[in-house]
Parts: sequence; structure tokens; C-alpha cells
Amino acid sequence: MIFMPIQAQAQCANPSAPLGAIIFNEDHDVYQGCTTQGWWSFHEYPTHPCTGTTSDPAIGDTCEDGSIYAGLSPDGDVPMYTTPADAPGGATYTWNDGTSNYTYMSMANCMDASPGTAATCQTGEANTAFLVGATGEPDYPFAAAEYCDGLTAHGYSDWYLPAQDELNVLYTNKNMGDLNGTFNETGSIPASYYWSSSEIDITSARAQRFSVGNQGSYGKFGGFAVRCVRR
Repeated sequence: MIFMPIQAQAQCANPSAPLGAIIFNEDHDVYQGCTTQGWWSFHEYPTHPCTGTTSDPAIGDTCEDGSIYAGLSPDGDVPMYTTPADAPGGATYTWNDGTSNYTYMSMANCMDASPGTAATCQTGEANTAFLVGATGEPDYPFAAAEYCDGLTAHGYSDWYLPAQDELNVLYTNKNMGDLNGTFNETGSIPASYYWSSSEIDITSARAQRFSVGNQGSYGKFGGFAVRCVRR
């Protein structure tokens, strides 16, 4: 090992300082240290927003804010969280306004089961924003999407109605950790059926039966359960 005299140590410029010096850069709100490679910034190791530590949560873990980590959303493979209970009122939420004044929405049809081919089978956040914004349609408001969009819970207001494939993530992980027992699995229609935000045609949208996992096409005016998610 070679030791350098202090006088011979490399110095940093702008500002000038000896090797090992530490400064606070007010322009960038960060501490910096003088190294042989120049000024380097110090960064805190990021904590996970669910656990509040540097550890990732397991599927089904309840986060510090009370929401539950549900797994990865197929819309970008990013963490997805859900509420610990269904929307109040049970299987009473219609996809549209509960009438037969159907609108064929200008969103790609989600025609096949998970993993669906169309992007709208995965993009629940975008689907929900589209439905909430469709104020001029004859069967507005789109009740299930409106509920999730208007929800403020666990410190967040960016909840949305999951797309078909996101809803399937909830189904796949329904028995994991604190998710276990929070879904209606009785099996009789309309109980145990959950709406997605994915449309299939002018009269129907995609829903999933949580007792057995079947995905299908159901009339938009029918009342099903709703479970909101956020990413």
C-alpha cells in the first residue's frame, strides 16, 4: 500500500478542496465528497414505499399506509396495490349507468382471456381515465370506473378500475398473505364477479368470477363487485 503525503493528494476544483473533503451543494441540494475522480454526490439508498425499508414486500403484505401489495401490473410490470376490501355495497356497481343506452367506446376491444392481445386488456389506469372523461356519452357515467377514480384511501387518490389482466393478477394472488379472504368467492352471480375496465363490444365488458377464475363478457348494465388498484 502506498501512502501519499497530504500535500501531494489530488484536489477537487469548483470549489477547490483536498481529497476527502465534504461539502453541501446548495444548487443541487446534495452532499458531495472530494474523490480522486472529482466531486461525487452522496445518495440515500431508496426505501420501498410499501415497507418503509430497503426490503421489497411480498405479495399480500399490508403496506404502512394500509393498502396491500398485490403483485406486478402487466401494464409496465410495476408494483400494483389494492384496497383491503371491495367497494362498499357489494355486487351493485354497473359498468355503465345501468341502462341499455349503450355506447361503443372508442377503445380497443379486449376480446380474449388473459393475457389479452389488446393493450386495453392491461391498461386499467388509461381505461379508467378514458371512461371518466367520456361525459357526453348516452350511458355516462360509467359507474365502476367512476367509483375507483373518485376514491381517496390510504393517503392516495390515484386509484383506478383494473383492466382484465390486472384483475387477473388479483385473482391469481387472492390467497396470498393479507389478500386471503378479502374477495367474494361465493360463486353465485352476481356475487364473486368483479368488473374490469376493459370493454369487449357495444353491450358488454370483461369481468372475472373469483370463485373459479372464469373471465367473460357481461352486459354493461349488470351489477358486479369492484376492487380498485393503483400503481
